Amino acid sequence: MTTPSLLEQAKDGDAAAIAALLTHALKPKGITVRGDRHSYCLQLWFSGCPAPPQPATVAYVRRTMEKLQPSVTGIVQLYGIQTGDAQPVWSEEIALLSLSSEASLSDESQFRETSTLPDEGRATTPDPQPSPFTAAPTPVAVVRAYEELGLSLGNPLPQVEAVYFKRRAELLRLGDRAALEPLKWAFTTLKTHLEQSAVAEADSASTTLLEAIPTTGIEPGRRSPLRQTKLQPNPPADDTDLLSFQNRYSNGLIFPGLLLLGVLMNAMPIVNALLFGIKIWLHEFGHATVAWLSGRQALPLPIGWTSYNPQRSGLVYLAILVLLGLLFWVGRREGQRWPMVLATVLAVVQFYMTWLLPAERFDMLMAFGGVGGEIYLSALLMVGFYFPLPHYFRWDFYRFPVVLGAAFCFWGQVWLWQQVPKGKASIPFGSLWGEAEHGDMNQLIDIHGWMPGNVIGTYGTLTHLCLLGIVGIYAYTLFCQHRQTFVALGRQWLP
Repeated sequence: MTTPSLLEQAKDGDAAAIAALLTHALKPKGITVRGDRHSYCLQLWFSGCPAPPQPATVAYVRRTMEKLQPSVTGIVQLYGIQTGDAQPVWSEEIALLSLSSEASLSDESQFRETSTLPDEGRATTPDPQPSPFTAAPTPVAVVRAYEELGLSLGNPLPQVEAVYFKRRAELLRLGDRAALEPLKWAFTTLKTHLEQSAVAEADSASTTLLEAIPTTGIEPGRRSPLRQTKLQPNPPADDTDLLSFQNRYSNGLIFPGLLLLGVLMNAMPIVNALLFGIKIWLHEFGHATVAWLSGRQALPLPIGWTSYNPQRSGLVYLAILVLLGLLFWVGRREGQRWPMVLATVLAVVQFYMTWLLPAERFDMLMAFGGVGGEIYLSALLMVGFYFPLPHYFRWDFYRFPVVLGAAFCFWGQVWLWQQVPKGKASIPFGSLWGEAEHGDMNQLIDIHGWMPGNVIGTYGTLTHLCLLGIVGIYAYTLFCQHRQTFVALGRQWLP
């Protein structure tokens, strides 16, 4: 069995094939198309910068659908999106049933008009509105190939394949291998011709739209004025790839499953002891991040020690600032807002902590950042599950084990600071190396004047805030990916 061509898949109503044909045709103008199907409804998302113009895009899709006539498709919903935006700029709906009836009536009326004319008139009468899908003259080799297979000119590829394989089986059964070569030549010629014609038709059909799309008059990055205020759905989810950030199963089921597995790992003493190094790493990175954002040199070590220089360094400040600038640039280049926002916020925090933060407050934050890092760094890694990193990082895969390790560390701290106020656990005084006076909690109480109640309340509040943030991001992601369902349920229950 041969693989169906892209045109055949598009005529069968395959959303990805239709989107691929449209993308191939519109790529010269920087427009990409993504398709999704919901029962008999086909959704097409046109992305560009600026957003593709609504009238030209809708008109082009109408003509394309009249030509393709995709099966099991009754409605086509079109959405225009500016690259980098989450919400569509415009939307429109096309009913294919009306297009089919209009096309059939047009063909019938045209037939009635031309059937009464003599042959000379039909040959010389120009078409007042030539179709963009008008085919080129058929090559002689193609005509001979059709004759070889016993088919009439213009038969589609599925029929060509059916006749070819049927005749091939008969020849093999009869043992007439000499006749296989011309048969194979005819099939190869027709298949190549039909596939090339499909690509040429898509290119020809895109000419009208390419000319209609303005190349001047709209500044780069400026939004199109065709913005509607009604609620629009997010880009379609990709449920076929578990690594996709739009996969609803990964976002809705696997993520909470990883969090639950982290809870179970904390409840198992053997696993807790074997993976204790993860908590050490996050603890030391908590110290190091405070030092780096404060313009200090720091080296976190997996042996439970972070070496840092208490003196500010302009070189460290510039190095971190350059990294934040690269993060901002990559986010802007790839159309992602969260790296730009994160880089901006961290740059402001870095400036304050490096040049405005008193030395005594820096020492207090260094002591606080160890256990605090186990909480807030773990929470950041966990919510990072929903945010794609730049393309050259394989965060789509590594986020799964990273979230599991972060959940293991995070739930350990949540459990600890829930038990300390109840008297079932104690504040973790001392250090990993047994030097009580150098422990983080000892420094907060003995040097910086914290009371035990301040320690318990601060870390307990931090765990609650981080937990609230994780739940909030999870709920927001589910709402965005199932917005249409929630809106439909709301309309059903509201009076």
